[in-house]
Amino acid sequence: MKKIFTILSLVSATALVSAQTNLLQNPGFENDLAPWAAGTGNGYTEPAILTVNPHSGAKLAAYELPAATTGFYQNVPILAGTQYTLTFWYKASTVRPAGTTQNNIFRLWSVMKDTTGAPVYNSATAADDPLRTNNGYLPIAPTEWTQHTVTFTSHASAASIDVAFRSYGSGSSYVDDVQLVQGSLAVSDVNAFDKAVKMNTIVGNELKLILPGKATVNIYSVDGRLVSSNRVENGQSVNTSSLSKGNYIVTVDNGSAKVSRKVVKN
Repeated sequence: MKKIFTILSLVSATALVSAQTNLLQNPGFENDLAPWAAGTGNGYTEPAILTVNPHSGAKLAAYELPAATTGFYQNVPILAGTQYTLTFWYKASTVRPAGTTQNNIFRLWSVMKDTTGAPVYNSATAADDPLRTNNGYLPIAPTEWTQHTVTFTSHASAASIDVAFRSYGSGSSYVDDVQLVQGSLAVSDVNAFDKAVKMNTIVGNELKLILPGKATVNIYSVDGRLVSSNRVENGQSVNTSSLSKGNYIVTVDNGSAKVSRKVVKN
């Protein structure tokens, strides 16, 4: 079983692309999987679409202890000789076989293709290719959503890219909010948003909020169960009278940034 939340006063802040066109379709798996598909290896299986603790929205893609190496991808047209940025959010947990330190469970495994569908590379070897995690693996991140970003210039012969992920049978991996944009990321000032969000961390019947603007405020139990969701304006409160006493995680998301707080209902 994966752990959903670690009790922290501040969980990972989220920076999202602003005012840029995402070239991927269904990037957050809100419409289930299509046009993503199993691949690109033979025998690869589709990821499950889950609704437990997505990075944003209602769904995410997941491989939970797959029986063998597997993966999924989406092919996207791109221009040759052009700068792009690929970014996504993931969690990855490992189950280490007894007596080993194995933790190789999840990697980015993307590749550019020419007009015939043949792979083309900027790097001499896979070890130098950031679109393939430099032939390595993403760091283990079992409880918190972690962002991984690659900025690259497309090959002079590139006509498309397989945005692809690969997962291994020694653990579980979760993916959400995949974005491919032309150029570099326009990132909101997450630190400023974090400082502007204020709330009472000891709550009775109300969670009072000071916000820089309208935001979605979600309250989760410590096991990851969503217990309240509201669109809130600056100065408004969320009714918490029905919550049982105990610890909760509150996330505040304005669509460009996301911060989290621990609160205690007494």
